[in-house]
Formats: sequence, C-alpha cells, structure tokens
Amino acid sequence: MKVAMMSLSSDVKVIVEKIKILHLEDPIISKYWEELADLLIRDEKETISFLRTLNDEETIKCVSSVFDDVSRSLQSEEFISCIEYVQEKHPNLLLLHMIKAAKDMMY
Repeated sequence: MKVAMMSLSSDVKVIVEKIKILHLEDPIISKYWEELADLLIRDEKETISFLRTLNDEETIKCVSSVFDDVSRSLQSEEFISCIEYVQEKHPNLLLLHMIKAAKDMMY
C-alpha cells in the first residue's frame, strides 16, 4: 500500500505541475483534470488516505477541481467525509463549493 500511495502521490504531482503552468482557460487543462479524476477513482481507499495526508495547499486546490467527478464515480460517503475533513484541516482554502458539487453528484 505504501508503494501504491507513493505512486498516486507522484502521479498527482506530475499532473498538478502540468496544470499549474497552464492558463485556466487553456483547452488542454480539461484533459489533465480528466487524468487527475481517473487517477483518483482507481482506488478509493488509497485516494482517501492520500487526501487525508496531503498538506500542499496548491495541490489540494487543484485536486478539488475534480471532487465532483470523483464523487460521481465513487458514490462514497467516505469520500465526502474525507473532503470535508480536508476543508476542516485547511479552512483558508475555500472548498465549500467543490464539496457541495461533490455532494450533488451522489445518487
């Protein structure tokens, strides 16, 4: 599990670095957001563990952009609880809209 999480962490970091150099309106950014969402839905437990230990606020902001896509795929109350925990842990990051969008994706 530790090796897998290192892989998730490093894979996320690579995608986030690509996103950070782009302008928000660059059409290619949606491809990277899709890759990021695909990465995070692969293994729910690994994703939750990764998010709970993530402290880099730039990465959190970037990852929060796909909370709704991840939520739509996972359909998991545990995931919702996890992203609410991330908001509590980092109150200066205004993730409430992202969390609401993720909740709205639950059936």
